[in-house]
Amino acid sequence: MLCRRPLVPLAVVLLWLSSAAAAQTPLTLRDALSRAEALAPELAAADARVEAASAGLDYAGALPNPSLELRSENWAAGADRSDVLPDTFVVASQVIELGGKRRARREVAAADLNGTRTARESAARTLQHDVVALYLEALRADAQHRVLAMQADDLAELVRIVERRVAVGTTAEADLLKLRSDLARVRIDLVRAAAAADQARMRLGARLDLDVAAGSLQLPSMPPLPDADLAASIERRPDVQAATRSVEAARARLRMAGAAAVPDAMVEGGVKRTAGVNTGVLAVGISLPVFARNRQARALAAGELAAAERQLDATRRRAHGEITAAHAAAQRYAREVRQIRTALVEPASEARTAIRAAFGSGTADILSLLDAERVAADAERMALDLEVDAIRAAIEARLAAGEDPLP
Repeated sequence: MLCRRPLVPLAVVLLWLSSAAAAQTPLTLRDALSRAEALAPELAAADARVEAASAGLDYAGALPNPSLELRSENWAAGADRSDVLPDTFVVASQVIELGGKRRARREVAAADLNGTRTARESAARTLQHDVVALYLEALRADAQHRVLAMQADDLAELVRIVERRVAVGTTAEADLLKLRSDLARVRIDLVRAAAAADQARMRLGARLDLDVAAGSLQLPSMPPLPDADLAASIERRPDVQAATRSVEAARARLRMAGAAAVPDAMVEGGVKRTAGVNTGVLAVGISLPVFARNRQARALAAGELAAAERQLDATRRRAHGEITAAHAAAQRYAREVRQIRTALVEPASEARTAIRAAFGSGTADILSLLDAERVAADAERMALDLEVDAIRAAIEARLAAGEDPLP
């Protein structure tokens, strides 16, 4: 009797994946993201830069170092000058910064610290995007391999049944050859799918420093789409925050260039010994801003500020487009995935069951059966692809809006 097992639906495929995962140590997407963040060398490098910038902020407000001078004058040459006693000076000098230079240095250091923190967040978002892509592609490849394995098992069972029919003379041998040919084709696809699944798991495993076993990955739930507040989403994005920090840093450097144009004062105090008498020394000096007034540095800093502001505007425009496009794609996928079962998989499954029944009763030929088998298997793979694509689109929409990939 012809096997009439219906097409295994997508839910059963996913249940099979979950059962296989139960035999392995399961690895969820959330686990993969956490592990990747804990091990990522690029995040460790970003953390080191943040720590260095934080230390730089602590040191940025330090005062200029004082100087100490020991000087001796009036050394006579010759016997006729032996009555001249040398003068000896011990003088300490301290630069007094004017124009807010110290505050300007701290503002630049604070802007640099904020920039390194934003760069760290940007690196984390890039890492999340990469891990999500690797995880879902490995999951997709594993599931596609399992669907092909089930298709090969079904065709192998049909081959055994038709072999018995050919042996008793109720079915032409040409039908058996067609079935064997299609089974060979599916097995070739199965070899390719197995290789693709192995490679996808290896790429994911290399990112996680982990041996990812077949069947250990689990399909995540569809995450909710991001907040509808577009303006807030734009400002939340790491690239927009980085561009904003660049503007802040450029402003701070422009203020520092302006402060550098203000001359500093110099205060000196010490002791002088002349002819055996100790006297005090006190001096105050200041440079005259006649020629050099730091105009070049100020002009360059003003240009960098203008460029940073234009870049911020361009980044916001690009973010607007990426957020709206990603949100629209995620909504479209979400609509389609809700009806994929009733629109594609179930009709293909019912058609396959009907053709099998008709072939068993002798009213359908082998070509109709093979066509139904292919359509049903293709429908299963398409449904699986669409579900994975829908989840990935939702996650990409969340990342585009500056939110975590999973709530």
